[in-house]
Amino acid sequence: MNSESRPTKNEKRQEARDKARTLREAQSKKAKRNKVLIQSSLAVGVIAVIAVVTVFIISSLRPPGPGPLNMQSDGIKIGQGFVAVPTQALVAEEAPTPSAENPEGIPAIDIFIDYSCPACAQFESNYGPLFRTWIDNGTATIEYHPLAFRDAQTAGTRYATRAANSVACVAEHSPDNYFDYSELLLASQPVPPAKYELTDDEMVELVTFSGASNVELIEACIKDETFANWVASATARAMSTGPLPVRNSEIPLVMGTPTVLVNGKEYQPEVHGDLASFVASVETSG
Repeated sequence: MNSESRPTKNEKRQEARDKARTLREAQSKKAKRNKVLIQSSLAVGVIAVIAVVTVFIISSLRPPGPGPLNMQSDGIKIGQGFVAVPTQALVAEEAPTPSAENPEGIPAIDIFIDYSCPACAQFESNYGPLFRTWIDNGTATIEYHPLAFRDAQTAGTRYATRAANSVACVAEHSPDNYFDYSELLLASQPVPPAKYELTDDEMVELVTFSGASNVELIEACIKDETFANWVASATARAMSTGPLPVRNSEIPLVMGTPTVLVNGKEYQPEVHGDLASFVASVETSG
């Protein structure tokens, strides 16, 4: 009896990556016709100040909400084999607890990320394969802290909040697939002005491609925005009230995304160059 073999998890993941890449390239071509890039330190500084003010205002309008499982540090820590470190959920208004220290010689990399942020998508494109190797080999841990301060840049879709809520849903119901889903979500990031959001159904499709379990629970969580209030609280903690839930953090607040800390030391690409070299230097100096 002839029957077609079902695609493997890796084949499905690669199919999703290819589809996301094609989508991004098409959107980018449309966007370039109307896009004007303004790059200056002054502009970046103004945007950062506006972001902090916006976060403070938005968070004050939302009542605190409980967080997802496995994000007690306002982030999810991914260790060897892409296994998430299990933690209890934060209750409403509870302060986050920094993750436990890694064994000596295993750098702890913390990434504060807004999933609607173009620089975050570019950062993932540059370093995602390296992170995958490090996690697979157990030579580093990656801790993702989702933020949402760019809703105003998503044309009324609230995509920053909705995307951050979606990763929190995966952290709650299928934490060991967080890395794969996060990677797909960034690879599929909409490119304005052609597109400002992924719909709930599009995010659920990426959840399925990531190989996550409990897809129906994640779908309901995405559509109900179960963790939207926690997203607002976590963003306010990171960007306006502090302190950052990262051990030995040398910065008090996040001023933009992606913000990357290695054993608490801030990575600045314009100063430090390649991230791998910076991680090595932190390990050597530590």
